[in-house]
Amino acid sequence: MLSLTDKLESTMMTGIGEVEFKLAFNNVLEWYKVSENDDLKWTAKVELGWQNFFDGFGLTFETADDYEVAVKALGDLNDYIHQEPYNNIEGDDQSGPSPKSFSYTQDAEAIYASFIFDYGIDLLDEMDKLRWEKFRALFNNLSAKSPLMRIIDIRQSSTEGLEGNALTSLIEKQNYYALEGQSTSAVDDAIGSMFSMLAMQAKQGQ
Repeated sequence: MLSLTDKLESTMMTGIGEVEFKLAFNNVLEWYKVSENDDLKWTAKVELGWQNFFDGFGLTFETADDYEVAVKALGDLNDYIHQEPYNNIEGDDQSGPSPKSFSYTQDAEAIYASFIFDYGIDLLDEMDKLRWEKFRALFNNLSAKSPLMRIIDIRQSSTEGLEGNALTSLIEKQNYYALEGQSTSAVDDAIGSMFSMLAMQAKQGQ
């Protein structure tokens, strides 16, 4: 989580000592993509996650201990990634766009356009440079007129009380912008379940 008094950390303690990690926004979005890929075995997800965030440092994944170290480190990093500045009580809504109403993957173009619209930031130019914490601070405060927030508004709008052309128009827009895969909220839940399972399997040496 972003702080105006503390510098962003670039290393963390792991089972093999202090290790440098990469936490640019695209590293995190890549992790989302890996995590929601049902075609990958859990071992592949752990190895790809370690390579993505830690450049593959220090682990060969030839032993169960390596997987246990990676699972613990990735779990700690994942918890940090999901820290929220507001409404941290279970059951409360998170800050920024509701994770149930967008997908980092499907809405990539809208997110890209929104950062240019609101901030003049080209995210493709910021790959491997813009830290996740900074990305999230900007993302959580996108204006209501930004492309992504307009799409989210369409998805969340009620058809109650609408008739005729207004009803038809909203339904057409909702169908056009409907989430086809998992929402970010569903992916977050899947990641949490995955780490619970991974921790158990790593300890069992499976």
